[in-house]
Amino acid sequence: MALLDEQVLIEKASEGDADAFEILVERYEKGVYNLAYRLIPDRDDAMDITQEVFLKAFQALPKFRGDSRFSTWLHRVCVNACLDFLRRKQRTQTYSLDEPINLKESSVVREVRDDSGSVEDVIETKSLTETVLMALNSVDEAHRTVIVLSDIRGYSYQEIADMLGISIGTVKSRLHRGRMTIRKLLPAEQIASPVVKSDERRDRR
Repeated sequence: MALLDEQVLIEKASEGDADAFEILVERYEKGVYNLAYRLIPDRDDAMDITQEVFLKAFQALPKFRGDSRFSTWLHRVCVNACLDFLRRKQRTQTYSLDEPINLKESSVVREVRDDSGSVEDVIETKSLTETVLMALNSVDEAHRTVIVLSDIRGYSYQEIADMLGISIGTVKSRLHRGRMTIRKLLPAEQIASPVVKSDERRDRR
């Protein structure tokens, strides 16, 4: 069954086949957890949300029509679950470390010499330092969500708009404001050289 086409697995799982759904869970659990953890940087909470996402996905799978990739659909369920969690907890800021660090005078080792890059380049490397994570977690949930979906998960403006039920213009506005907030929090040395060329970034929007 491990070699079955994903669409066959989805069809079987939507009919209640637990084995087929388990294969889908194994394929996508890590990605869903990583997304949840970026939005809610607490490992226990992220794990709870991951389990909730797959429970909801199993229940809603018969309604999945394949209008988007299965992974995109799962991530949409995950984003909604994270936002619901944040609203319930009424959190305005979350941090992944027990003790705060001074973002302006961080002791994080800096190896980048060229500071001509941009905030999105720093985040797109997916090798996030503690300083960048702290800055990201300081951004409010609406702006953090679009940054995570765009600069970490690599979704297009249209996909993000569809996930969040907002316009592309709103996505761009939140992304710009979120990046500007992070830029103010990061030491200049933390802004790395461009990793993704500007024309490559435009091509995938």
